Parts: sequence; C-alpha cells; structure tokens
Amino acid sequence: MNFFGHAAVAREVDDHPGFLLGAMAPDLLAMCGAAAGPARSAPVAAGQRHHLAVDAAFHGSPAFVSLQSWAARALVAAGLRRGPARGAAHVAIELLLDGVLAGDARARAAYDRGLACAEAAPGPFEWPEPSAADRWCRFIGRLRSGRVPDGYRDPPFVADRLVGALGGRPRLALLADEVAALRAFLPALQRRVSDAASDLVPAGA
Repeated sequence: MNFFGHAAVAREVDDHPGFLLGAMAPDLLAMCGAAAGPARSAPVAAGQRHHLAVDAAFHGSPAFVSLQSWAARALVAAGLRRGPARGAAHVAIELLLDGVLAGDARARAAYDRGLACAEAAPGPFEWPEPSAADRWCRFIGRLRSGRVPDGYRDPPFVADRLVGALGGRPRLALLADEVAALRAFLPALQRRVSDAASDLVPAGA
C-alpha cells in the first residue's frame, strides 16, 4: 500500500497520531531520501511495525495479486515491456487505491494528524545527521501543501507520479511510447481498483 492507505488502515487499529505517522513513515522516509534512526516514541515504532504487517497482507492478498496480474498483462498488450508493465501495474494500483480512500473523511483526518505529528518537536526520529532531518521537514511541508491525496483520484496526476517513481530505476523506466500507453490505460485500471477496493484494503492487519 501507499502511505495514505497505510494511515487509513492504521486508524482502525490505533488513532494515536504517533501510530498513524509510524504507519506511513517507511514510505515517507523512502520518498524523501532521509535515513532515520530509532523512533523517539513507542507509538511511532508500533506504527512502523504495523506498516510491515499491512504491506505483507496487501501484497499477498488474492485481490491484489489478481488485479496486478491483469493490469500487467493489459499493459504488455498495450506495448509496454514486461518489467515496466509489472512495475507500473503494482504502483498504479497503490496510488489509485489511495484515490478511492481519499473520499473517507476519517481517513483524511487520520492522515492530517499523522503529518502534524511528523512536524511536532522534537521530531519522531533520531536523525544520524542534520541534513536528514532537514529533508524530512521540507518533504512533510510539501505534502501538507500539495495535492495528495486528492491528486490520486486523477489518472494524469497518477501517471506523472508513476513516470517519476519508475524513472529512477533503469530497468523499469518508461519510454515515451510506453508513457502514452500507460496514460490511456489508467482510467480502466482506476475503475477496477474502485470496484475491488473493499477486497484490496487489509482488515486491520
């Protein structure tokens, strides 16, 4: 799952802001390129463990495996190479699912509380170097003022995020004609994700 989905699932287990942040933190740290030390509180650490459990349940679920397989085959048929097709299918499902979950006011409130905890002094983590803390703070600020999670309802926005996410991995980076095929395909995948959302979201984990 993507970080907004993690907040949506985590709030069903524990609504503590630190737990909500911890559930999102592995994704957020990877996205901003900040290496964190240990969590400064038990709720944040528990949230990080919850993240791992939810990811295992999500990626192993029949609903996700089936939908990813269908999407990857469809993208290959549309002209994508097999590796980029599988990578795009995997990430697109996660982002589009966030778009579905963004319609839940309670999930949005949980997400906002988690991000507020990310900014609260003295910070959620021990930082091995000041530059990591700076990257984290700047990234959280961009999230709070950006288009997430509403942007994940918009296939062109999702396509741009996919191109960026896969572009840093040479074997998965999309060629120009593959990007066009992906953009054309995403509305169909969005409908499938919406229809399967209740089966995709792990129950508590």
